[in-house]
Amino acid sequence: MKKAEGYGIVQVTHEERTAGALGEGRFTEALRTFRDAGLVVLEGVYDPAWVADLRRAFDRALKERMAAVGGLKGVQQTAHEKNHLSFYPPLVPPFSDPQIVLNPIATQVMEGLLGGDLRCTYYHSNTSYPGSGTQGVHRDSGLLFGPEVSVPLPVTHLVLNVPLCDFTEANGSTEVWPGTHLIVDHALDDRGKLAERAAALASIRTNVPLGSLILRDLRTWHRGMPNRTRSARTMLALVYRRGWTGDGTRLDIPQETWDGWPERARRIFRGNAVIKDIEEQPCVSGQSS
Repeated sequence: MKKAEGYGIVQVTHEERTAGALGEGRFTEALRTFRDAGLVVLEGVYDPAWVADLRRAFDRALKERMAAVGGLKGVQQTAHEKNHLSFYPPLVPPFSDPQIVLNPIATQVMEGLLGGDLRCTYYHSNTSYPGSGTQGVHRDSGLLFGPEVSVPLPVTHLVLNVPLCDFTEANGSTEVWPGTHLIVDHALDDRGKLAERAAALASIRTNVPLGSLILRDLRTWHRGMPNRTRSARTMLALVYRRGWTGDGTRLDIPQETWDGWPERARRIFRGNAVIKDIEEQPCVSGQSS
């Protein structure tokens, strides 16, 4: 296994964070790293104190939702692996903050990878509780044209992960197999075969400090790992795609949130449902990374 520290990381400077854009050299490095590895870490994008406040709000929201389904024990009934769960945060402050949905540095890199017509119809989260197990190796999407095309294609869908705590091997940082987004092998849709193949390849752990964000091609192989600490390891997960691709998912966006967003955010989130109020229904499931 390669060392995670320093691999695929682009360090954002204070000046770049203030300006909301990477300099030409780091921008080029971020695109090259993503295309080579299937992921890139942008370190220093967020103020850690701001993320810590976001984490506290997330914990409160998740606790309320879990209570509606019987707590962690209730979630286990649908969990793919022990103590790994997913949650759809409501699109209200602070989760609707443009620093999340339209972060300027993330958007700069994503437009460099996906083109200027970004779309987002998926906003989720992944939490690994203490005592969580090891997930099976998987990829979040298959190949665009299935068996019709036998060569790797450019990225069409990627996930933006915002860690809400330091990610370490102790608390279950995601394991990723760099370069696997370029493997065109349709038999690997079988998770058993994928795990066997992955065992022979080098992997890394996404050990990153608070304030970072991670961009990953949905085709890249990965898995959630055991959390051996006493605190939950959690992150936000937003999927962005090229505007011409189809996607069956749809978000519910409160009218007040929609009206408060800048025009650029409304364009990226067009096609979703703008509603009067968020329905108070539990949206917790047992899949995570």
